[in-house]
Amino acid sequence: MSEAPIIGIAEIPKAEESKSQDIDLVSEDEEDDVVDVSQLSWPGYFVHMTCLGGKRTLAVVDGMGEWLADFFGITGPKYWYIIDEYERQKAREEKDRNAGLQDESQQLEGGFGETET
Repeated sequence: MSEAPIIGIAEIPKAEESKSQDIDLVSEDEEDDVVDVSQLSWPGYFVHMTCLGGKRTLAVVDGMGEWLADFFGITGPKYWYIIDEYERQKAREEKDRNAGLQDESQQLEGGFGETET
């Protein structure tokens, strides 16, 4: 039986010495990074797994939130009925203004210089 070698603290490579082994864990171009976890150090492994778990948890919670918002009908503005009423009021005012201008134009066409008796 051969004994496994014991690694002391002095034999662990320092961060400056292992820069060639660093792996880019965050890539904005790709959603699913392919990372060989067997090549990661323990802190790197925990950071990778924490980020991966966080991304997946956020995706699930975000999807559930969208579904619940749609289910309860809270995807529109809170005061949408006020916005609709404002638009209806503006349309009514515009219609009344146009009708008033037509009445004035008819009165003007019918009677310059004529007096009513």
